[in-house]
Amino acid sequence: MLITRLLRATVLISALLLIQTNLAAQGPITRCEQAPGSLGQLNRNQKKLFLKSQDMLAAGRYADAFRELRGLLAQLPQHTPIQSVMAEMTAEAALFAGDRAYAITLLKPLQEHDGSDCLARTLLARAYAENGQPAEREAEISALTELHNQAPDSPIGKLDFFLLEHQSLKSGGTVGIWYALRPWGVMKTHLYAQVLDPSGKATLTIQLNSDDGLQVYFKEKHPDLAAKGERQFSLDVAQPDGTGGAIQFFDGAPTYDAVRERILAIAERTENPGARR
Repeated sequence: MLITRLLRATVLISALLLIQTNLAAQGPITRCEQAPGSLGQLNRNQKKLFLKSQDMLAAGRYADAFRELRGLLAQLPQHTPIQSVMAEMTAEAALFAGDRAYAITLLKPLQEHDGSDCLARTLLARAYAENGQPAEREAEISALTELHNQAPDSPIGKLDFFLLEHQSLKSGGTVGIWYALRPWGVMKTHLYAQVLDPSGKATLTIQLNSDDGLQVYFKEKHPDLAAKGERQFSLDVAQPDGTGGAIQFFDGAPTYDAVRERILAIAERTENPGARR
């Protein structure tokens, strides 16, 4: 019974991150594959602690979950597979709890030891993004993109999106921003963001798209840019009732920071009725 609960608990944090989206009928892969049986080496008490931490994560008690996982991590022998797996899970809880510096200290050695470690690299990219380190963030994204293209059957190769930022809003809600390792779906989505209210209910989705339909007019208007391979992008919003549309266009690929700033501003207005227009 305990083993069954343990196996189920390993997907709780995945469920926490894999928010129901409307990207397509067949959803993208947004979570790195975990090594099978990697948590089976925990003893009975350690398994109970782990299950307790996962319940806390599912309940949004990030600081409590981080504390439990950090204590569990200290019990495991250094430089072992189980210690590496638990370091990644502890780092992820640390990010949700806001301790980005500590997360980086756990993830950097794992990334240096195995540059193809999917979870370590995606979490490190997130840690740098949330910690305001754009150069380091871009280096990790570049490495992930290269690995994604080189090894399509690897965990990184199978990954479509990964959570790059999870930010709290003044209202008490949150916004998550997922980064596509290649343009995804018919809309050729590059970024996907979802705004949640304090209860966890989705209030708005925001996508940076570059669908082929946009390119017809773009080629007519900017033939020089189109000849260089540039594309037009649109920032599209959608409410739960299906209403919405494009709110901004970009001639050529915008920087992540430019779009991020726009997403966060929209998210704050969405969660603050007095600031809506």
